[in-house]
Amino acid sequence: MRTLKLFVTVLFAVLSLSAASQSHAIENVRGKPYHLTQKHGPWMIMVTSFRNVRDEDLRKDGLTAEQAAAELVFELREKGIPAYSFSQDAVKGQIDTHDRLGRDDRRIYAAQRDMICVLAGNYEAIDDSVGQKTLLFVKKFHPKFLKDTKSGAIVRADSAQRGPLMGAFMTINPLVDPKDVVQTTVDKETKFLNSHTSFPLIKNQHKYTVQVATFAGKSATPLGNSTYRGREGSFESKIAGETGFNLARAADDADQLAVYLRSKKSPGAKTALSEAYVYHDKFQSIVTIGGFDSPDDPQIRVVGQYYSPKWEPDLRAVSQARRATGAELTEEEKEQLPKVRTNHTEYLPSATAGGAPIQFWTFDTAPKVIPVPRIK
Repeated sequence: MRTLKLFVTVLFAVLSLSAASQSHAIENVRGKPYHLTQKHGPWMIMVTSFRNVRDEDLRKDGLTAEQAAAELVFELREKGIPAYSFSQDAVKGQIDTHDRLGRDDRRIYAAQRDMICVLAGNYEAIDDSVGQKTLLFVKKFHPKFLKDTKSGAIVRADSAQRGPLMGAFMTINPLVDPKDVVQTTVDKETKFLNSHTSFPLIKNQHKYTVQVATFAGKSATPLGNSTYRGREGSFESKIAGETGFNLARAADDADQLAVYLRSKKSPGAKTALSEAYVYHDKFQSIVTIGGFDSPDDPQIRVVGQYYSPKWEPDLRAVSQARRATGAELTEEEKEQLPKVRTNHTEYLPSATAGGAPIQFWTFDTAPKVIPVPRIK
């Protein structure tokens, strides 16, 4: 009996400590504002929004939109869910139209009304398991203050009467640039691919880089009466068996090019033109050069010019008789030849006499500035 009593006492103490730790995990003071910042999220639950009613509908004992949002934030935090309020200012728009007499007219309309939003949670991805479970809870949650008729709230309920927060959904923190969030939201396969390369672009500490080369394997989308319709796997094996030119080969080419470029000496630019990086995804592999904090960095132009296509004399226009002599063309003769655009190329020469290329890479037609992807 004494042992059972001791067990119950210890269990009660453990539960008390657990409850205490959960209650202090999230600060929650009624009336204290918990405003949304850029540090929250990046993925969150848009719980609901409040806006003040018209003056003629205003009740003396009702809550303002700000007070209602603060109360909902308090109740969510009471359940252990970090919640925040966000003020969305009114936005006015205009539209050009015509009046009844056909004259030009410009109308002003409310593109967005003043409202206070309540957002909750801090999740790294839209499919975060905790976030999805919390979203289901929020959808079924019935705040106490909304049940009080003195609150003065006008709730838009659906026909099924499923609750005032049934419209909650996952969204991006409105204070964060969606482009930045998309860059960090990748699947496990992409994370794996970029964790096994010598010079991963995701380790580049700058904001921008210049994409100069792209490698992709052969692929097909069987349509209609295609021989490979329903047998896409056999297509891949056929291509791999014949040429070996698949996504794995593309990734190897990109990795080898990055290693080769980094082994070269810079052609004299302040930013090394050989500072190469690699990024792999499920469709292609790319090689980029450099890291820049602004898309207008003057060194980007240096990189672009160096790796851009060049206009070279078209040696095919040289007569057969002239080529038979074996003599090299003079610069003046080259200038008179028609020009052809050739992509920038790099090749790895063999160690034997003559240096015949044992590896050859062709660069993109147009180098372009891209944001450095961030993977968490």
